[in-house]
Amino acid sequence: MLTALYIHVPFCDKVCTYCDFHKEIASLDKKKKYLVSLIKELENHKFEYNDLKTVYIGGGTPSSLPINLLEELLIQIKKYINIKKLTEFSIETNPNDISIEMANLFNKYGINRVSIGVQTFNDNHLLFLGRTHSKEDVLNAVDNLLKSGITNINIDMIFSLVNQTMEELVLDLEEVVNLPIKHISYYSLILEEKTKLHYLYSQNKISMNSEDLEALMYNRVIDTLKNKGFNHYEISNFSKKGYESIHNMIYWQNKQYLGIGSGSHSLYKDSRFSNIRNVRRYTKSLNEDGYPISEAYEVEPLREEMIMGLRLLAGVNINFVNSKYNVDLLELYPEINDFISKELLVLENDYLRFTRKGLLLGNIIFSIF
Repeated sequence: MLTALYIHVPFCDKVCTYCDFHKEIASLDKKKKYLVSLIKELENHKFEYNDLKTVYIGGGTPSSLPINLLEELLIQIKKYINIKKLTEFSIETNPNDISIEMANLFNKYGINRVSIGVQTFNDNHLLFLGRTHSKEDVLNAVDNLLKSGITNINIDMIFSLVNQTMEELVLDLEEVVNLPIKHISYYSLILEEKTKLHYLYSQNKISMNSEDLEALMYNRVIDTLKNKGFNHYEISNFSKKGYESIHNMIYWQNKQYLGIGSGSHSLYKDSRFSNIRNVRRYTKSLNEDGYPISEAYEVEPLREEMIMGLRLLAGVNINFVNSKYNVDLLELYPEINDFISKELLVLENDYLRFTRKGLLLGNIIFSIF
């Protein structure tokens, strides 16, 4: 049963130094042609939306679309999907895009959760990251959303930025906890290939923070947000009670979802596949044969179950997994017992989950799968 739909809008006004998501800066004409193809793909699946609970418009930066094109997309979504049946309808945005006009547009078409890419409140770090907003833009964006009636607001933040000090992180956290928001995604800065950040690092023009400092920063993030009433429910995600991301929970629980748009991924009808990761070729494919799939690929289902499930702080029910895959996890992965003895994992009430110490060494644990 399909309960989650992801829609990809691969356009940005500016490419950030650290981002490796499928995105580009495009002309208005290219955006219009893409939208025609995207709507065609949306229509192709129109009989599969009856049980949808969540729709997520991501990117790129969907809010970078001209407001008339964004409204056209929302009109078409409403045409094919019963918005009133959705529990969660999310969109990703930049702070400086969210005028009161755009906030009201979101509310008009049933969007009830908005994610804002903030990353940091420090002007120097914003400049290095390639961000174009200011602290004032963030405050105005949140205020406009609240005025429009949208209260389920997430902000994306990054810690362990290049040359970021603990004092700078503390100042960011002070700003974060003073915002009237329900959810925070707080990620460490990661070097991704084919990004400006990676190029600068490869040329020895920048250095990354030490693992020890990054661990200290992560602990400070966790402690600060938990002390302010945010539930740490996933490695990088924190929410007020009842405001966990329903859409992302579908991913972490290894449930089925459909992705449409250039570069989107799907786990649907027990197979994984991705769409063409090129806007022109995606558009051409939709126009010629209506099928933009680039490749279907095999994954190890048990591996996916463990890696995604362990991201949740509640952990993985090993009895459920053993029954589902007809295995004995503790025999199949004897390293688990070693991690338990080292207090990196804990097995409690049949749930295998990270300890606080284990969270800091997650990549080592994930590697066994």
